[in-house]
Amino acid sequence: MKKAPSLRRTLVNAAGKSLTPNRLRHLLNGWPPLAAMGIRITHIADDWSRGRLELRLNRLNANMHGAAFGGTLFSMTDVLFGTLVMQRLGVDRYEAWTRTGSFEYIQPGRRGSYLEVEASDELIARILEETEGGFSTVVPYTSVIRDKDGGIVGIGQQDLYVRRRGIGKPPANPAQIEHVAGENLIAAGRTLARLGLRGPEHRERLTQHERMARRCVRPEARAVAWLDGVLELGDVSVEDYHAAGLPDVVIEALTADKPGAAAMSLRAEVVEARESLAKY
Repeated sequence: MKKAPSLRRTLVNAAGKSLTPNRLRHLLNGWPPLAAMGIRITHIADDWSRGRLELRLNRLNANMHGAAFGGTLFSMTDVLFGTLVMQRLGVDRYEAWTRTGSFEYIQPGRRGSYLEVEASDELIARILEETEGGFSTVVPYTSVIRDKDGGIVGIGQQDLYVRRRGIGKPPANPAQIEHVAGENLIAAGRTLARLGLRGPEHRERLTQHERMARRCVRPEARAVAWLDGVLELGDVSVEDYHAAGLPDVVIEALTADKPGAAAMSLRAEVVEARESLAKY
């Protein structure tokens, strides 16, 4: 069976020459899957470092409640990040695609909801470093869709797989063996919480931890929300946290009497998530 052309190749052919940010924006906005869902790209930076998408619903693409379908919100998180990363790395030298992803639906997606995407200099430098020597790498990234007032509509968490072109399947990256991140970090926190809060007497508390965790933005904060106070019950230990590959900053946020600024910011995010439970 003949392989279908890639989206990028199709767009390049349609443009007739190399893509520029503005040309790509116009082409993607005319791409039927995005146009039909009401997803519109309103900005791509000249250096490919940032972009913005907006939700423009109408009666033809809204659900029965007048809000966006869940698949539309998830699609917003999967449109632009990998494209920005590949353009910054060089599309002729690197390739990238979403390996896995999840989405937490917090509030209905209405017209005017937006997502801002960034592929920072620090991120690109890290990818270049981790792929040196022919390795692949996995980049966890978080997407936060907000409403017109800045409130959180939903939180997407995805892992982007990146490798150099033309080298076949690369070996596992040793830089990512010791600690978990992204989706794997959230899963590790959830599993340890279920071990530490097992039994019917902890069911309500476990549910509370889950509700807090899904409202946190960073994966590290989600892990802290899942595991807040679990050590005190004695069914899991700090050694278990290390064995599961939790990052040092997460363990510091869970155990230190006087945590540093990074660990304190994780605690603050969990507190904000807990307080939001009474609002929406």
